[in-house]
Amino acid sequence: MINMLTKIAIKIFVIILSLIAMSSCVFNTANVKPSPDEYSNLIDTPVYVKKAPDTDLIDYQNELDQCRTSSGIKASRMSKVGVGVGSWWMLSGLYVIATASGWLAPIAVTAGTMGSIVGGSTILVTTATEDYREYQSLESCLEGKGHDVIFYDATNSEN
Repeated sequence: MINMLTKIAIKIFVIILSLIAMSSCVFNTANVKPSPDEYSNLIDTPVYVKKAPDTDLIDYQNELDQCRTSSGIKASRMSKVGVGVGSWWMLSGLYVIATASGWLAPIAVTAGTMGSIVGGSTILVTTATEDYREYQSLESCLEGKGHDVIFYDATNSEN
């Protein structure tokens, strides 16, 4: 009995540590508005970019345009895949529920309900995190080219 409780406690501890580690990797967020002398804001986004010191202005603009285009395409593709997979799971679950009969019907209805819930949740999560995926891709692209990227949202800031 004690051995089983120890294993459960270790699993819970590992899950909590994993959640803490993953939440710390979400965004490169600032609580104070970045200096306009150092960082330029991408209009209508919380993204602020500091140009790499060894990059001239024309190359910086080209890299910025290239990264914005590629991040938008990647986010769009991921959204289509997420919504498509979620729709497939949801419709499969509803089909199982609608066609369940016989002595296995309770099991089929339970499985169909779970499939529908997972599918619907996948669709909701995909649509809710679309902006995050675009900004994350933009951050990775720009930082890969040597620029510094931070996120500042004026609605959630202290100053």
